Amino acid sequence: MSDKSGTTLQPDVLKNRIFERLVPLDKMSFLERYAMFMGKAQIVEMGMKRLLRDRYGAQETALERLTLGQAIAQLEAKGLRKDFIELLKTLVKYRNELAHDFLRVDATGKSLIGPGFEPLSEKMLRHASYSVEEVIQVHDHLEEHGLW
Repeated sequence: MSDKSGTTLQPDVLKNRIFERLVPLDKMSFLERYAMFMGKAQIVEMGMKRLLRDRYGAQETALERLTLGQAIAQLEAKGLRKDFIELLKTLVKYRNELAHDFLRVDATGKSLIGPGFEPLSEKMLRHASYSVEEVIQVHDHLEEHGLW
C-alpha cells in the first residue's frame, strides 16, 4: 500500500505486524479464537460505516442496518481504493462463512470424522484471523498517512 509521496507499507512489515497480533490467539481455545475473529470483523464493519459517514457524508440512520458487505459495496461505488476494497471483500467472504456455516460444519465434521476434521476448521479460522488483522493493519496505515 503506497501513495504518490512514497509512504509504503512493505509486505514483510505488514506480515510481521499481523503475525505479532495473531500470537496471543494461540493461547486461546477454538471458540475463543472464533469469538475474537467475529468481534474484530464487527469492529471492521463499524469502521467502514464510520468511513462512509466521515469521508462520504452518509447519514447515521442510513448506516445502522448496513451489513459489512453492503458497506463495502457503497465504499467501492464511492471510489475507495481498489486494493483496500479487495482486502475487505476477502474478509467479508470469511466473515460470512464463519458466521453462517462454520460452527455447524465443524461440529458435523468432528462428529462424523472425529479429531481428524479439526485441522480443517483450525486452518480456515487461522486464514480468517489473518484476513481481519490484515484489514485492520492496512486500514490503520491508510488512515495514519491520509492515503485514502
